[in-house]
Amino acid sequence: MEFTRHLSLLALALFAVLALYGQSADACMCMPSHPQTHYCSADYVVQLRVLRKSNTIEPGKTTYKVHIKRTYKATPEARKMLRDGRLSTPNADSMCGIQLDIGKVYIIAGRMPQLNLCSYYKEYTKMTIAERHGFSGAYGLACNCTISPCFGMQCLRQREYADGCKWSPYGKCERDYSSCVPHNIRTRNGDIQRCRWRRTQLYKKCLSYP
Repeated sequence: MEFTRHLSLLALALFAVLALYGQSADACMCMPSHPQTHYCSADYVVQLRVLRKSNTIEPGKTTYKVHIKRTYKATPEARKMLRDGRLSTPNADSMCGIQLDIGKVYIIAGRMPQLNLCSYYKEYTKMTIAERHGFSGAYGLACNCTISPCFGMQCLRQREYADGCKWSPYGKCERDYSSCVPHNIRTRNGDIQRCRWRRTQLYKKCLSYP
């Protein structure tokens, strides 16, 4: 009972802080997403090299001139935008702007019309083999399996669902070494399909030594 009371007070204190700084925080609040979710929900997924940047092309924005090395997926509208070789992001931290380093190669999964902190961007050299394989197309084969963020140990007990997987944002094993994929289970009434975390060797090793 005492623990519950302290937890309630902590929640109220957190709410007060968020209310105080709400204007800047609201603009940058993003639900944690697995790389597979980023891939499946993106308007475009590309591998690119950053050539240069400018803060004068569009007011309030940083524009990056990029060389697109590979396009993994893109909507027709995104393809038109990518032809220009320019990607923009807000130049204010309070508006979720991102920073890319000139000369480096990134994988970016973005939504139109601009990049922000809710987009996926990661240096290619810092990606795991599973992430590179996923963005090369493996994630796209499993977009019918959704990944739902889960913040309590209770909801991680059941790991297989008909249409998705549960994932803790603190779960580096699932993030770095696995993807949520469909698989068939044979039952007396015939085969049924469930989604589960792909059990690669690196994933199993990570689970053994988290």
